[in-house]
Amino acid sequence: MGRMSLYKYKLLRQALVRYERAKQSKETYYVSEVARGSRGRGFGADIGREVHKALWGLDPEVILSTEEVSLPFPLAWRFRFGWLMGVADLVTFKNAVPTGVVEVKSYNAIKKYEATQASLYGLLVMLNFAVRPRVYVKIPGNIVEVEDWESLALQALRYVA
Repeated sequence: MGRMSLYKYKLLRQALVRYERAKQSKETYYVSEVARGSRGRGFGADIGREVHKALWGLDPEVILSTEEVSLPFPLAWRFRFGWLMGVADLVTFKNAVPTGVVEVKSYNAIKKYEATQASLYGLLVMLNFAVRPRVYVKIPGNIVEVEDWESLALQALRYVA
């Protein structure tokens, strides 16, 4: 494994370790809750977490050995207020570097909540991998890039901190 591949492997591994630590913490905020501006544990959020758990069987080798791949990816970062965590619907990796985040919705509306949720995943990718990904929300028949996602993410974090 070359130096660059080893570096990318370490970044992937550390991201997964952070996610596991966040799962064990009592100070955990889920992206979906922060995007909504609450710390509630609604029925929809529980279903979403269960779906992600069932889908997620991540093997970092797939990311390292494939030129381009998009897959659900677990993300977490520790802030002063606690852990922010969630599983992004899709993170696109090109040569093991994340370049995009896509929040997939089954309904036809993109409101502030959907854009904020995608933005928080973009922030988690940026913090974990030291890259600035493009951030999108995908609805049936359309994909929309979230402009100025950093501001949306930081605004959402103000309500938690």
